[in-house]
Amino acid sequence: MSQPLNFTEMPGAPERPQDQFLNPEDIMYVRDLKMHFPVTKGLLKRQVGSVKAVDGVTFRVKRGQTLGIVGESGSGKSTIGNCLLKNVNITSGDIFYDGNNMKDINPRAMRRMRKNMQMITQDPFASLDPRMTILDVVCEGLRIHKQIDNKHEMEDMAIRQLEMVGINPDFRFRYPHEFSGGQRQRISIARALALQPNFIVCDEVVSALDVSIQAQIVSLLMQLQESMNLTYVFIGHDLSVVRYISNNVAVLYLGKIMEMTSSDELYDNPLHPYTRALISAAPIPNPIVDRARERILLEGEIPSPINPPKGCNFCTRCPYATKRCHEEEPEMIDVGNEHYVACHLVADRTGGKVENG
Repeated sequence: MSQPLNFTEMPGAPERPQDQFLNPEDIMYVRDLKMHFPVTKGLLKRQVGSVKAVDGVTFRVKRGQTLGIVGESGSGKSTIGNCLLKNVNITSGDIFYDGNNMKDINPRAMRRMRKNMQMITQDPFASLDPRMTILDVVCEGLRIHKQIDNKHEMEDMAIRQLEMVGINPDFRFRYPHEFSGGQRQRISIARALALQPNFIVCDEVVSALDVSIQAQIVSLLMQLQESMNLTYVFIGHDLSVVRYISNNVAVLYLGKIMEMTSSDELYDNPLHPYTRALISAAPIPNPIVDRARERILLEGEIPSPINPPKGCNFCTRCPYATKRCHEEEPEMIDVGNEHYVACHLVADRTGGKVENG
């Protein structure tokens, strides 16, 4: 298991900040994160607008646990994942990793930091170089970060990683196209774990797989989390999978968090109209229960992130929207038991307190 990096000993690293909202139990704290992509026009590339992919989200990720992020396609889930790993330069906000603000870390220190932070993507075939054997794929990070110089030691490490994820090490000289989708995803997991990280973003890692293979990959991720004390941000749209693997879940809509609480609390007591609509649309194995439950059908399409609604982002599709919803953006409130909701109707009904961080 990797140890937290001491950034204060790194050349060019900032001093550890003193922030009243930082908690030692959190490996990551995201505050008011915004990621707006410019929209340009003409030969001179004049900016005429912005795609508000992520528009002011705040959340915490506890060490050794899993935060699930769910929402429709285009809600900004994958953009958040890329922001957390600093694959893109964020528009504004703060991302604290292990107590250090990532926007203050210079490229040299960030390069060292990436050993502790990895991503597993949705399409393993696209993320694996078809010209490389899976041995070279798993060893790639070790070479880049110069973790192991000896060729035989590096191969032994790769063999252990492949065995850990259920791939026969005798296949290490084969190429990605010789494996099934589930096997390729296992290889991607082995590559991500080769550097012994403690934080992994899982971006739709099972959405392209068959249901039976999904269960195997999710079980593998949970086993690895327990044995290596890993922390996950699990991005997906399959509510049953997200509930199974996550400790806490954030519901994202058009770049904003609508509701956030523990996994069981969210599914047993959904409060936001959007969350209730998502859960009502998820299939249930019991056909009797499935036929008897209430269906909430949302009309219309998700608005464009270039021109989101004035008030609540969900007001154009919410069956309970009032005039206030169309004019005033709701604040995130705590309704108790660490259950956070951004909804005027829920706030009026529960009398929840505004969440400040």
